Amino acid sequence: MKSSPTMHQTLIALGANIADPAAALPLAWRIVVAELGLQRTRLSAVISSLPAEAATGPSFANAVGLGYTSAEPEDVLAQLHRIEAAFGRDREQEGHHGCRPLDLDLLAMGALRREGPTLTLPHPRIAHRDFVLAPLLELTPAWIEPRSGRPAALLLARLADDAPTKEMT
Repeated sequence: MKSSPTMHQTLIALGANIADPAAALPLAWRIVVAELGLQRTRLSAVISSLPAEAATGPSFANAVGLGYTSAEPEDVLAQLHRIEAAFGRDREQEGHHGCRPLDLDLLAMGALRREGPTLTLPHPRIAHRDFVLAPLLELTPAWIEPRSGRPAALLLARLADDAPTKEMT
């Protein structure tokens, strides 16, 4: 008897700070869901945050999406990069901290771990980003950050209020 593939809870951060970022994120999420065949999906509210980690430019719109997939993390990441490119993102042109029409980060896939040059799971900076933790907690309030073993709510409470977030209208 053939066993069914393991479905991994998949968390994806969405961000943008040029064009119409607040409108781009829900559209991008619908495309992510369709292209990856995600099941049981949800998208957090879109929030606004100031550029972080030495980035410059206008404020970012941020959200987190949750869905389930049996795909391999490397395949998910490759598809996310294709979707970014379709929205006009040029990673080489913008550099690490440049403005972007869409940024999709694979945050976590269940308990899977990866350490490599192109993919690290869970995402190594989740615990330091209030603009990721706040929307993530909206979707999964009991989520435990796998690296530290700490609840995401505790991590968010410990962050300095350097990048205040608010729901976008």
